[in-house]
Amino acid sequence: MLIRRVDIDAAQLGDPDAAVWGGAKAAAVSLVQAPAAMQPTRYIAAKWQNRPYGQAKTLAVKALRNAEQIAFRLEWPAKTKNDRRIENTDFPDAVAMLFPLSEQSPLIMGGEGAPVSLWYWRADHPARARNDVASGIGTSQVLDAESVAAQARHRDGHWAVVMRRALRPTAPMDGIVEFTGGQALRASFAVWDGGNLERAGIKAFSPSWLEMTLED
Repeated sequence: MLIRRVDIDAAQLGDPDAAVWGGAKAAAVSLVQAPAAMQPTRYIAAKWQNRPYGQAKTLAVKALRNAEQIAFRLEWPAKTKNDRRIENTDFPDAVAMLFPLSEQSPLIMGGEGAPVSLWYWRADHPARARNDVASGIGTSQVLDAESVAAQARHRDGHWAVVMRRALRPTAPMDGIVEFTGGQALRASFAVWDGGNLERAGIKAFSPSWLEMTLED
C-alpha cells in the first residue's frame, strides 16, 4: 500500500470526511477474534470462552501524508455508537494500530527486546489517541497521550477515525515510531466493540501485517 504525499493542510488531512480521502485507495484488512492466548489472564479467557466477541470482520485502511504529517483513516462497521466509559457497565468503542519497532517484533503485542508502538483511540476521547509501547501481552504502557491527534464520526452504522501525527515527534524517545519519505513500514490493527463490553484482549485483530510505503 502506497501512502501518497498530498499538498493539503493538517485540517483537511485530519478530517475523515474531507474530499481528499475519497481519492485515496483503501486496503481491506481482515480481522479475526483474538484467541485465548492473547488474553492477559486465565480468568478473562475462561469468562469469555463461550461468549461472542471480536465480531468486526474487516477494516478499511487509508493513509496519506503531507510535508509535515502522516494520517491514517480507519473505517469499520459498528451498529451502535458507544462513547462512554463507566467502570464495569459501559465501555467505549476503540481502534488501534501497532507498528513493529524491530524486524523481530511479534505481531501479537510485541515481545521482550522486540517491542511494538501502538496508536490507541477510544470513543470517549475522540480528539486524540494514545501512543503506547508494549513488549508482550499485558505490558502496554502509555508514552505520550497528546501528540497523536484524532477526529472521528459515527454514521450509518460505521465508525470513521483519522489518527495523525508529525512525521518526526517533537520529543523522540524509545517506543515512538518515526516516519520518513520512501520508508517501508508495517502495521497491524485491532477493533473493540464497547457495546459488547470489549476491552483489553477481548477484541478483533488483524492476524497479519499490512505492508506500506511512504511516498517521498
